[in-house]
Amino acid sequence: MIDVPSQTALPAAISLRMGDVLLVRATGGAVAAGDAVECLGALGAAALHPDGSVLAAMGGPDAVVFRARAPGRATIEVVRGSSPGGPSRITTVSVSVAP
Repeated sequence: MIDVPSQTALPAAISLRMGDVLLVRATGGAVAAGDAVECLGALGAAALHPDGSVLAAMGGPDAVVFRARAPGRATIEVVRGSSPGGPSRITTVSVSVAP
């Protein structure tokens, strides 16, 4: 799994291998073009309590997960921003996936 912290600027292009998982600390994202990558969704953090229950954080998602599913190219869009209603920015990234 490749973890991209929220403080890390996304490059214009990323090279992955088939099966790689890309976790980007962001509030949203999507595949804009191509089928080499799939977006598994925008997710929020949670923790496992010792009694087996799940403790979920309040608020919206804080990570978007992409999976390199086939050789080829795709374009992803990642949304990063502050609190709801605050400014956000969309970054477009070209992704190439090798076998």
